[in-house]
Amino acid sequence: MLTFIQFLEEIENNRQVVVIPGDEVARLVQRFGSKVRGMGVWNKTIDGSVEVPMNNITETAATLENRVLADAVEQLKSPEQFASMLNSLSAADQLIDALSRLNLQQFQRRVERYQQSNDPAEVDRLRDEISRELFGD
Repeated sequence: MLTFIQFLEEIENNRQVVVIPGDEVARLVQRFGSKVRGMGVWNKTIDGSVEVPMNNITETAATLENRVLADAVEQLKSPEQFASMLNSLSAADQLIDALSRLNLQQFQRRVERYQQSNDPAEVDRLRDEISRELFGD
């Protein structure tokens, strides 16, 4: 049986991601702008998909009011005609903005850790993560 701490470590180490397929990314970019690609790692050269860490999604969802989250889901599922009527402060925009901000904050923290680290293994790992974030796979 796992302890609470072991379970949390398992979640952190597993680093599960949700992959938004390239065609869905393209559709969302048309509706909500290029900030969609900032929600996670954009695999520009491979398939155009975006990998969003599951932890980021749950953290962001927890910061939004239940009604905003429900509206965001409906807006993301809605046809383009309805989406074009949405203003720039739609629930979906709020969700996308929050995910993009969180991703940027995490990237900045990785860069700061990279700059301050004296551990060669950590430096190598962080360099690989930063490079992947900047240039994709």
